[in-house]
Amino acid sequence: MSRKYSNQYRSTLNQAQLISSATVACPAGTFTQLGEYQVVPGDMIALGYSDLDDQSGAVGRIYVNLQNATPAVIPGTYRLALMSEADRQLSIEFECRMEISSTNPSDRTKQLPFEVSSTWLTNFKRFQLSFNPDVSSTVVLANSTVLVDITKEAV
Repeated sequence: MSRKYSNQYRSTLNQAQLISSATVACPAGTFTQLGEYQVVPGDMIALGYSDLDDQSGAVGRIYVNLQNATPAVIPGTYRLALMSEADRQLSIEFECRMEISSTNPSDRTKQLPFEVSSTWLTNFKRFQLSFNPDVSSTVVLANSTVLVDITKEAV
């Protein structure tokens, strides 16, 4: 069940906030950290936004399209994990195959619904984006698109 307060609002994390360098080499068979977003003091953040209605009516969405230098979609699995300030994984909040979430960059009603998580992060905790490609590849930030709806609340 999601928390509903009047000071909550939707925001979207993008590739510049979740991929930390221009290129990231990712060996096949293991999850490689692409980057992370750290929660600043005074904010509480949860992945996703609003409740899950249905495919066309959901408010929160996620779209991830990791590409190489060609540019071409890199087949594999990506993961969003919650991390503590001590760099300990608290939970895996979302994991998905690239070909499922990279199909429609412009029509939000065809992107994956992404309801608000029940887990909220506060001061200095982080969302981490990792990727496990089917074949060793290099993710290129300039060619990739990441749009992850989040719920923010000022505390």
